[in-house]
Amino acid sequence: MRCGACVSVCPFNVLELEYELMVGEGCSECGDCAAVCPVDAIRCYHEI
Repeated sequence: MRCGACVSVCPFNVLELEYELMVGEGCSECGDCAAVCPVDAIRCYHEI
């Protein structure tokens, strides 16, 4: 599922969604993207 909710909620504008989710430099691992994902497809390293 590629809904793009994660891209629109990123406060640092470092996410890009084309064929897969790409995280750019500057990600603070705030978890906002993971919190809005309707299918729990995103995991932050601090959650593991």
